[in-house]
Amino acid sequence: MARGTATTPSKPSRWRARADDQRGDYAIFIAVIATALILFGGIAYDAPRLTAARQDALHAANEAARVAAATIASGGTLDQAHQAAEERMSRTRLIYGQDIHVAFLDCVGSRVQVTVLTGYIFRSALGIARPRQPIEAVGAAQAHLVLPSDEQSTLHYLGECPLT
Repeated sequence: MARGTATTPSKPSRWRARADDQRGDYAIFIAVIATALILFGGIAYDAPRLTAARQDALHAANEAARVAAATIASGGTLDQAHQAAEERMSRTRLIYGQDIHVAFLDCVGSRVQVTVLTGYIFRSALGIARPRQPIEAVGAAQAHLVLPSDEQSTLHYLGECPLT
């Protein structure tokens, strides 16, 4: 018999067999894709709701500032302006039906600024990232004093509002 290089086929090692096994690769891919879809779905659900709640609170704050500026411009005090703005907010219902209240009222010159707080607590569908976020908005209004002759007054401050 000639010397030959005939060898018997060797068995694959146990580790080599596992490295070549591709079972379960799709399961990992599906798990990653499903997680990403849930994340993006939560963002797509939360973002418009939060934007709508913020915009609605901002519109209400601007309305409260207009009412307060009109009250001060007509000779009212800061307390009366605060009461008028609070009364207006009590008749205002926001998009998700929550209550809204005047937190602060401040004026300088002829500009009145009102901060409102809503009873809406934003609860994210993605509770891990941001579980709760209260909605607060600041609105401002400028009061222009008009003389009886329908001309704008040169006086640029309201009686109750300091100049600085």
